[in-house]
Amino acid sequence: HEKVYVYSRQKFYSTDPKEGPKRAKLCKEGDTTYTITATTSTEKWAASRNIRASVEIIGTKGSTETGIMDHFVKGKTETFVLLGLKDVGHVQCIVVKARGTNAWLFTKIKVQKKGDYNTPVSFYN
Repeated sequence: HEKVYVYSRQKFYSTDPKEGPKRAKLCKEGDTTYTITATTSTEKWAASRNIRASVEIIGTKGSTETGIMDHFVKGKTETFVLLGLKDVGHVQCIVVKARGTNAWLFTKIKVQKKGDYNTPVSFYN
């Protein structure tokens, strides 16, 4: 079973510097696995198919950022398991970053660091 590390922020790459860099080095950031559970509101227009969101996880030892998470369905909860991220210590806060052209209304985002004694941390919108 191959481990997959997702760090892409969906950047464009090109030989034209106006369009983006020529190359990028993508490396494993760490050995920590996080599970992010995001619940989308039931309100009209809450869903998103093009938000291209990432989440910066900030803790007592620093921060790490997920790859792109997308396609959030109204009233549903989506779960993302993210391997190979930096250990940020105890999770204190998150920063949700939107890159797409669509809006998204979430009610809750829960972050859980894999491990025996890591309590999930929930953030409400």
